[in-house]
Amino acid sequence: MKPLLIITGANGQVGSFLAKSWAGSRQPLLLLYHKDSSRLEALRDQSGIHLRSCDLRDLDELKASVEEACHILNAVPASLVHTAAVRSYDAQTMANGDPEIWQEVFGTNVTMACNVLKACLPGMLEQKFGRIVLFGSNVVSTGLNRGSAYAAAKAAIVNLARSVALETAPDNVLINSISPAPVETDLKSDFEGEYLAFRQSYFEAYRRLSPTGKLISLDEIRHLSELLLSSGLANLNGQNIVLDGGLSAPLLNPQGTGS
Repeated sequence: MKPLLIITGANGQVGSFLAKSWAGSRQPLLLLYHKDSSRLEALRDQSGIHLRSCDLRDLDELKASVEEACHILNAVPASLVHTAAVRSYDAQTMANGDPEIWQEVFGTNVTMACNVLKACLPGMLEQKFGRIVLFGSNVVSTGLNRGSAYAAAKAAIVNLARSVALETAPDNVLINSISPAPVETDLKSDFEGEYLAFRQSYFEAYRRLSPTGKLISLDEIRHLSELLLSSGLANLNGQNIVLDGGLSAPLLNPQGTGS
């Protein structure tokens, strides 16, 4: 059977970019999206690609989606890139925010990450091979003003990757996370109103502070993901790789003086 690559959040800007980049490979793809598949329609009829609407909060539905794709594509789960996420869309402080929105953002993100692992790991462990990339965020290092639910959820996901990586390493299933700073995407296609203004301000503030002066490119995320999915890896496991232009790196001896 062929090795199946699964992408969650496949209709998002990162997920759809990865899907289109890898569509020409010989590896079959399962592209999971929630409701909207507009960015994926050009791939729907391509051989070796299966598109599936799925609520990642529903473990039974998710398992059924993976099993369906394995049957249709004659494949077994071998690689997973989990990009699906729900952001703190109210942009409120902890003191003033709606507690139900906070719980929705935190709980949904963590539940989705747990479920995709539960759906994919059994097949990988049985085959003695798996490569998993979970997406964190640079806010696991910095926090996020008016976005505590999202920041807390991403920190939980990074530590979930670290913890489960210890369990699965003996069976050659390696799990890592990528934590990018703001990614160079079209914000207006995903957000509007007050929250769009919040995102634009946040992105511009990061650009001014970053040592490189650049947002994170989709190509850079693709290159790093391809490395972490490589069968040539044996020991790169349980790591959180922060893409932020060096912003979070400690500045040692900034005045150029001795210790």
